[in-house]
Amino acid sequence: MEICELKSIDEKKWDEYVFNHPQSTFYHQLGWKRVIEKSYGHKSYYFLAKEDDEIIGVLPMFLFKNLVFGRKLISVPFAPYGGAVGNVAAVRALIDHAFKLAKELDVEYLELRSKGNSSNLLTTSLYTTSILKLDPNPDVVWKERLTRNKRKNIVKSQKRNLNIQFSNEIEEFYKIFAINMRDLGSPMHSKIFFTNILHEFPDSSKTQIVSLDKKPLYAAFYIFYKNTMINSWSSTLEEYRNFYPTDGGIWTAIEYGCLNNYRYYDFGRSQQGSPNMEFKERWGAETQELDYQYYLNRGIKIPDYTSNNQKRKIFTKIWKRLPLLLTNVIGKSLRKEVP
Repeated sequence: MEICELKSIDEKKWDEYVFNHPQSTFYHQLGWKRVIEKSYGHKSYYFLAKEDDEIIGVLPMFLFKNLVFGRKLISVPFAPYGGAVGNVAAVRALIDHAFKLAKELDVEYLELRSKGNSSNLLTTSLYTTSILKLDPNPDVVWKERLTRNKRKNIVKSQKRNLNIQFSNEIEEFYKIFAINMRDLGSPMHSKIFFTNILHEFPDSSKTQIVSLDKKPLYAAFYIFYKNTMINSWSSTLEEYRNFYPTDGGIWTAIEYGCLNNYRYYDFGRSQQGSPNMEFKERWGAETQELDYQYYLNRGIKIPDYTSNNQKRKIFTKIWKRLPLLLTNVIGKSLRKEVP
């Protein structure tokens, strides 16, 4: 077995291998590599395992280095999933190679955002994802998986005569997203980040806007991979929650998935035990723990970026009070450094 860094000659084979591997994710594709490089300039390290000149495993990683935030190696950033995929021997060899790279680059830690625990590394389950099984007939999802209260909220939304549209436009999505992230006390991604996703994945990414009398109330950013649609980012204007635009938007997306042969609706990542996680469970989604694995090179303990972190609590409190104009300007520079 040979472990080597990705070269241009193998790029097509990489994506073919990723697409055909049952444990791969949207974020293992090389398009995600280009999105991060173009948007934020982080250095990528993409390694593959070969046997008889055939790919038998892959591991994408990015180096983060900043005087304030430190040095770390992440697989993969700005995504819920990552890590190595391949046969057992290839995954083990790729992770061993990542250990060596972590030491060579003198990072504090290596983080592998694997969907399942595939090694004996230090592991946390601070985050979950929520997966709703779809059906070619939306009525099956409506009757068998949604709670009675959720169905009532969707009906209330439908009575508001909201306009719900999918598109590849970013402006309206980003306006609502920026407001929501400020109100949550969290820096937001740059607009170019989302534009680059739409550019790299024109056939597998969309925005959704729910509006009333041409005023956007809810916006979501969807990506599509194999048999799954993923609600990756979504935001609602707080003052319009009693119009239930979130429920209307999500149900319309679920109907779209059912009628377009998608088997799963992924609600995206949540913090373990959070109200966000509980909201997704009310849609009948199955909660799955995300086992993030760590190799501590210079680090003393596993990093905690959740809302339970005391420093983050202080930051959140301050950020919420800042003017939107200011958070729009400085937010993207900060978000760039938080994987």
